[in-house]
Amino acid sequence: MFTFSSILGQNKDMFFFGGKLIEYAASLDYEFCQAHPDKFLDSIFIHSLKLSDGNISDALLFCSIGTVPYSEFSIKLLPLNFPIKVFIFNQISEPDFEGMKRNLPVRIFWDSPQDDFGDKDKITHIFSSAFWSYVTNKNAAYIISTFVEHFEEGFKIQSNVDNRDLAANQIGIKFGAFLTERLVMPSEIILKDKSLVYGKDINN
Repeated sequence: MFTFSSILGQNKDMFFFGGKLIEYAASLDYEFCQAHPDKFLDSIFIHSLKLSDGNISDALLFCSIGTVPYSEFSIKLLPLNFPIKVFIFNQISEPDFEGMKRNLPVRIFWDSPQDDFGDKDKITHIFSSAFWSYVTNKNAAYIISTFVEHFEEGFKIQSNVDNRDLAANQIGIKFGAFLTERLVMPSEIILKDKSLVYGKDINN
């Protein structure tokens, strides 16, 4: 999701400020981040608002970039099925990136996977979808987020469309829509239900 946002978003130097957010996330206490995912998400968003001088669309974009748990990914171009590596962050120090990745909360939802990675990647999905919902509307954001999921499947970035990704996108879309009405924190929307069961009417 963040890749599409970074291509089309007309904002400040998103990778520079996304890098600043990575540095901030890396500086947080690991135990705090894992024990209080709601406070982590709010802290990231508040710091991003400071970086963006209060511009909500910029803040959401910085959050979507500054929480990506992958420094690179591979695209397989069909029909050759030849993998091409794409490097996302070239100017971020490895210790800062690894520190941010380590601190990303693992257990955000009650049904988060019970492995070491958990739902770390869902944070980017939520903030990216919130960005598109905020700068366009809920329907457009849904179309964009669904298109990106199918794009990732088609180019073999991931093996198939992930329903948990789609559910995280739904939450982000609602978060962005609320932000068009008033300033709310991620925890008010994201952790209300604490589930990523796709198809539920999440967080009414």
